Amino acid sequence: MKVSQYIPQALTFLGLTEGEAALYVKILNNPGISISELKKLTDYSTAGVYKIVNALSDRGFVHASESTPSVFTATPLGTIAHKFAAQGRKLERVASKLADISKLTKIPLETDIYESDDLTNYYLNIPYKIDDFIWCVGSFDAVMAFLGQDTEKEFIKNRVKRGMRADAIIFDKSDKSKDLAQRDILEKRETKFIQCGEYPLEFSYLFGNTHLNFYRDSEGKLKVLRTDSPEFARAKLMQYQAMWNSTAQ
Repeated sequence: MKVSQYIPQALTFLGLTEGEAALYVKILNNPGISISELKKLTDYSTAGVYKIVNALSDRGFVHASESTPSVFTATPLGTIAHKFAAQGRKLERVASKLADISKLTKIPLETDIYESDDLTNYYLNIPYKIDDFIWCVGSFDAVMAFLGQDTEKEFIKNRVKRGMRADAIIFDKSDKSKDLAQRDILEKRETKFIQCGEYPLEFSYLFGNTHLNFYRDSEGKLKVLRTDSPEFARAKLMQYQAMWNSTAQ
């Protein structure tokens, strides 16, 4: 399900009307937006927008500035999740998912969330989606923990067979990570390491206009966020290139 679909659905489960949830998402995407600007994004009258925004404000979902005319900012999803987390098991599960989304800031709302119990086939199909080059960024320990060594070997074999190069920025220096780097020439890859205290057990791939982030949610379930966006891909590419250029071999 797309993030843009899940957030309003989750908010209605937390007690908002469909109109309130939809307007919250618009404010979330446009912090500092005015009533007149909101009206242009909806089919509501000015009075209708005011009514919904006031209802959201009364419940703590949005905040108005002290300036005149007022502009509005959405309460962060993480704050909302914390507010509802203690209000029963069903609400706790919804709040947990909102908290997961809130950690992945600045992702396009057209992002898809894959929640399949078996992502092995999905993972092994990735090399066939690559046109020429792939960035691999994150924890190699996460790759081993999520998918296993045999699956990763097959992934690399398929990528190499297709002649696709890779640059890898790895946030750990485990023995398996070091062994991977020693095979760089054979496996058409160049690897650099970033050492830090604690890095999330997750990893990302970037190829073409596609960005994939593999992670476990708060319930331990493996998920993939897939974003197909030229703008987002360019932003991630710039980030990865900056990391690469500032990192020793």
